[in-house]
Amino acid sequence: MYFVTGGSFNGKSRWVKTHFNLSKADTTWLSLFEGNIHQLNEWNVSKPFIVIEGLEYGVRSSLLMNEPDFRQSFSMMLDSLSRWEEEHYERKIIWIGSEIGKGIVPMDKFSRGWRDMTGWVYQDLAAMCQQVWAVWYGLATPLKG
Repeated sequence: MYFVTGGSFNGKSRWVKTHFNLSKADTTWLSLFEGNIHQLNEWNVSKPFIVIEGLEYGVRSSLLMNEPDFRQSFSMMLDSLSRWEEEHYERKIIWIGSEIGKGIVPMDKFSRGWRDMTGWVYQDLAAMCQQVWAVWYGLATPLKG
């Protein structure tokens, strides 16, 4: 697995397409901007590349639904996706998630919880990934691998 983070509208998706040389023919692109992260459990993928974009909004959606033990269920989903990826050498899962907060503590309780959970999920994801990059202004900086 691979993880790309950075600021909103800073070129993460474009960088992923270019860096991994992705095409529509070989890539399933899943957006969590308006969806629940658990829709990933229902995926039926026949293409070797999966890009999951908007991770921070998948976290937000789960928190809005008051999902208990979200971090644990996300970890179990990561394990499942990792096993899928390992079944064939061509398979790659690429996560894209925007940095939220930039160290600023939000005033309202929900926003603080969202920021905190997103940070924990990103840490768990980064620990499992082979490589991690931060993309700012279209330029990638390797953080791991």
